[in-house]
Parts: sequence; structure tokens; C-alpha cells
Amino acid sequence: MVIEDRKLRHAYVATKVAVFLAAAALTWPLSRTIGPKAWIGLGVFGFVLAVLTAAVVFGGTGAARAAARTGDAAVVDAEDLPPSPEVPVEIPVEDSIDLHPFPPREVPDVVDAYLEAAVEKGFAEVRLIHGRGIGVQRDRVQKLLARHPLVSGFHDAPPERGGWGATVVYLRRGI
Repeated sequence: MVIEDRKLRHAYVATKVAVFLAAAALTWPLSRTIGPKAWIGLGVFGFVLAVLTAAVVFGGTGAARAAARTGDAAVVDAEDLPPSPEVPVEIPVEDSIDLHPFPPREVPDVVDAYLEAAVEKGFAEVRLIHGRGIGVQRDRVQKLLARHPLVSGFHDAPPERGGWGATVVYLRRGI
């Protein structure tokens, strides 16, 4: 992340300075009990904070800038890249869809399009594979399903079909 806007950059640096000053104020009572080691810890904290701030304000490390120029996806964060042009992708409609390949922000649109296509194909039941993780994607998918007009019901898949890493969806017919 590189902050281009000057006002935003100043606000970012001011926030980091405020955090450092707050840490220094909190360290002051500790220095009386612990001794100079508290100030050494604060110095290390301040150095790390300064390096991170400089990386954001001045464009990251040399390796990150070089990776951005070459397009090395292993080093460049996908959110830092400009959006790619929208290219429709044809996905075969089967009785299940794995949502792992899709970016999380696109999952609601993918699920909506998939459910419409599944109803057109005549499926009465489909399975959405969202993964187990900590349940964020599962919750997002199930909230969408709860208000979707093509869905008559849904539940976590049985263990042999993915358990709570997948959701079985019952589709309405004749809508």
C-alpha cells in the first residue's frame, strides 16, 4: 500500500507519531520500575513503527517496488494492483460449485448467477462449497441464501458431502 494523497499521507504519519507518543507516555511509569530496559523496548518499537511508516509513505521496499514493476504476483498484494477489465467467464453448471477460486468480493454475484443457472437447468438441489475456515464465507453465503427468491431452504452439508464447509441448497421450481 502506498499513500498517494498528500493529506492522507500526513494524517497517516500523524497517527503513527501519536501512537509512538502514547507508547512513550505508557512506558514512563514502567521505566521507574523496570529501568532502562523499558526504554530499549520503546526504542525498538519506535524503529519498527518508523520503518513501516516510511514503507507506506515512500512506496514500500525496493523489492516491493521492483515486484510491482515486473508484476510478480508472489510479492505484490492483489489489492494494490489496478482492477482488471471485467471479462465474463463461462462456468459449467453442475450440481455443485466450488467458491474457492473466486475472490471473496465476487462470491455473492457468483452465487446469484449460479443459482439462476441451476434453476434454468432444472436442478432441485445444489451444493455450494465455501470451505470451513473460520466461517466468514459460510455466513456470507448463508445470509445471501436466506433472502434469495430462488431458494426454498438450505442447511450445512452432511459430513460425507463437505460438512460445514459446504451448504446444500433447495431451489424453488416454477418461478
